[in-house]
Amino acid sequence: MYSMKLCTVALVSLVIGNISASNVHGSTSSTLRMRIEPQALTTSLAQTAKFALLVHGCSEDEHNLTITWDVEDVIEVSPSSITVTGCNDKNISVEVSASQQGRFIIRPIIISSAPFTDNGRLFVQLKVAKYRPLIIISMLIGWTYTVCWTIGDYFQAWTSYRRKSVVGLSFDFLYLNIVGNCCYATFNVVLFASEYIEEEYFRRHPFGLNPVVANDVGYAVHAVFGNLVLITQCYIYQSGGNVVSTAVKLLISGYVVMVSVFFTLTIQHQMHWLDFLYILSYVKLSTNLIKYIPQVLMNYQRKSTEGFAISNRLLDMAGGLLSLMQMVLNGWNYDDWQSIVGAPVKFGLGFVSIFFDIIFMVQHYVCYNNRKGEQKAS
Repeated sequence: MYSMKLCTVALVSLVIGNISASNVHGSTSSTLRMRIEPQALTTSLAQTAKFALLVHGCSEDEHNLTITWDVEDVIEVSPSSITVTGCNDKNISVEVSASQQGRFIIRPIIISSAPFTDNGRLFVQLKVAKYRPLIIISMLIGWTYTVCWTIGDYFQAWTSYRRKSVVGLSFDFLYLNIVGNCCYATFNVVLFASEYIEEEYFRRHPFGLNPVVANDVGYAVHAVFGNLVLITQCYIYQSGGNVVSTAVKLLISGYVVMVSVFFTLTIQHQMHWLDFLYILSYVKLSTNLIKYIPQVLMNYQRKSTEGFAISNRLLDMAGGLLSLMQMVLNGWNYDDWQSIVGAPVKFGLGFVSIFFDIIFMVQHYVCYNNRKGEQKAS
């Protein structure tokens, strides 16, 4: 019930965001328009990367357009100067290379005899790695930990299915998890799909790109689906009297009230949609910090981990370690340790998850060693 309320809030906010976006963007017009594709490039030392500068939508009058580049000394752009005459649409290919690893912003300096619209998005984010093979290794690590986190719930679902029982699985853990994942999915879907909210983000981060990509949306929505499968099993199979505790019911009710209040303030234009999404992300953060505690306590009280699929936690720990490894690897390869220092919450949550995974493993393999019993059940 509580998860459905949050999902309803997510749907309403998405619809309103899209309606607002259509109202804002429907009247855009200009004499001369320019854009850069793609806006994010990754390369390595002594390697070149390419992007396209597209010029179109000009008036019928003759005009001259001169473009140079605002870059650091370690960046080389070719051609270094571009002159466009006449009124034909142009698709100009530009090559860029760097003699130093790091993150850089490339911006055009434009001198035009015709008026043009600059929406502040004419730039390229360039990431330069020290070693190109490490870029590929980092990508493989990313896909691997995504798979680990994605399939974990299915091991728990299979364990419950084979046992025809959810005894040993904390309902508090499941409900806190789905509340957090619904908020996380809403954040990703809305920021990815709504141009209106995306523009809010760009106004606050002039040289930033949308932090949500299609993979993030798919992962978040799938996480909600996996949680729903596990919760459905709780009402199908034997539960042994297991229910959601009063404390967790009150906590989830508090989340619903808080989100509803901020949602109301948002639709009344008392706060920005982006801030509302950040509120949802804080809910996700808080549930991640506490959701494992009920399962740890249940294992302790039962002196057993039977019914709780330890394989799920093994995959979660593998994913967490790989995620941290990727952050460190990228920090060294791109000489960008700020990406770790600047994201202490993400880094800290990784350690929190691993900390609880270790507790579960100690409970399962040391304190309440029932591996044979679980193998028979699964």
